[in-house]
Amino acid sequence: MSTSFRGRIAHPTLQSLYDYWLARRSDRGFMRRADFDPLDLPRLLKHLILSDVGVAEGRPLAIRYRVVGTEIVTAHGSDYTGKTVEELTSGATLDYTRALYAIVIARAVPVYSEGRFRWAQKEHRWTKRLHLPLSRGGRVVDTVLAAQVFEPEHTGNGEMLVAAEEAELAADRASAAPG
Repeated sequence: MSTSFRGRIAHPTLQSLYDYWLARRSDRGFMRRADFDPLDLPRLLKHLILSDVGVAEGRPLAIRYRVVGTEIVTAHGSDYTGKTVEELTSGATLDYTRALYAIVIARAVPVYSEGRFRWAQKEHRWTKRLHLPLSRGGRVVDTVLAAQVFEPEHTGNGEMLVAAEEAELAADRASAAPG
């Protein structure tokens, strides 16, 4: 097993977002929503998605997209800001998205994933995603900050979904600490 979650993230844009989140992460395992300032990340804005999640028993009830970056809008062919995941997809893709968010919410850990980008009547490309837990009130994960990048062809080892382990997060935090 890797000793670093950062080392699993196979794209510099996503690594930059992870580093930003890690520096602001609380002892509870997530960053407070108030600590996220999009102006801190001007180069990443086009790749970002900010989602509100309604939660019951650690599972997402609703995933509503509040901010969708321009690169993602271009890839999807429309701006889905304000829509729920159920309005956008169904079947296996909906199940996958809910499962991914459920890990981020229930465990309050980052999740890195990659796979084929499947969108109706669009080309298929390879995508890499990072989902990070945030909290408005500081007690439960109710917001997810994500970044998504697209590549013209498969550059990884295959489709994957990896949740961070606490030991990996601790190792990353220790290696980022000054001194």
